[in-house]
Amino acid sequence: MQNKNRRLFLVIGSLLFLSIPFMFSPHSLLHTQDVFHPHFLKEIFSYALVLIFFYINYNYLFSAYYLRKKYGLYALILFIAFLICTFLPVLLIFKKFIPDTSIDIHGPFMNSFFYDVNRSFFLFVSGAFASFSFCMSDHLKQVNKDRINAELSYLKAQMNPHFLFNTLNSIYSLAIVKSNLTPTAIVKLSGMMRYAISETADKFVPLQKEMNYIDSYIDLQKMRLGETAFVNYSFSGSVEGKVIAPLVLIPFIENAFKHGVNPEETSQIDIQISVSDTHLYLHVFNLKVPHRMDKESQSGIGLENGKHQLHYLYPKKHMLKIDNNNFSFTVNLNLDLI
Repeated sequence: MQNKNRRLFLVIGSLLFLSIPFMFSPHSLLHTQDVFHPHFLKEIFSYALVLIFFYINYNYLFSAYYLRKKYGLYALILFIAFLICTFLPVLLIFKKFIPDTSIDIHGPFMNSFFYDVNRSFFLFVSGAFASFSFCMSDHLKQVNKDRINAELSYLKAQMNPHFLFNTLNSIYSLAIVKSNLTPTAIVKLSGMMRYAISETADKFVPLQKEMNYIDSYIDLQKMRLGETAFVNYSFSGSVEGKVIAPLVLIPFIENAFKHGVNPEETSQIDIQISVSDTHLYLHVFNLKVPHRMDKESQSGIGLENGKHQLHYLYPKKHMLKIDNNNFSFTVNLNLDLI
């Protein structure tokens, strides 16, 4: 959509630019001879040359020479383009007037000649500056987009290793006692890893797949924790036809299991997700329980990752409220579905 708007803007801008000689020409366009007046034709030719240079620089020269740091060659091309756009239209007018012996080439005509050169020079500089500005703006936007994509890829890749190790240990324990839950746990963990590694490259994914990931995560946590944690999880609404940024909700859910469970006492975690036509609401509540936390858990890196993803992918389209007190931790997130 942004590219389409940019192309439309350039087309409209080009038409307005070419219309300037018609709007500000001192000659009346009601007379055919004025339309073909040499000075008017020179103006049209000058504007057309500058516009052609604008698009050549925008579509090719800037990326082929400037971005590849071929500054000397780029400057030489600009200089040649400057000579063509500045002097060629004026020289054509000069040639047109040469046969007319009534013109004093040492007087008013030369003043007009230098006046036209100055106008063409100013026109070229304006066009070149506009073209360079557009190119630099697009380049900086692309650099920022690449940086954001790289950072998002890094955030997505930070699947909590503690969850993985704890889940594998739990599956190992289930296998030792030959529990019927062992195959189910393996399938759920395999599906989660496949989704996190290979299916989250796109900016947005079907909401159904994201909910499957969350369901599997919560089920594995229940298997791991057993009766030591009371997990109340509910979902309402329809996921049909809706998309969401991958792994944008899991940091807030994961945080509850990281800080709200203790094998030595019963813990409580409430997770509610509701979906409407245009919004998603996430509520996560956990009681704080005393337990030893490693450095990563204390740092809250998971929550920070979640906040960063929301900032990049849902700017001005989410509302996050975190209530952190001495006894509980609550997250309320309202998200506009795109």
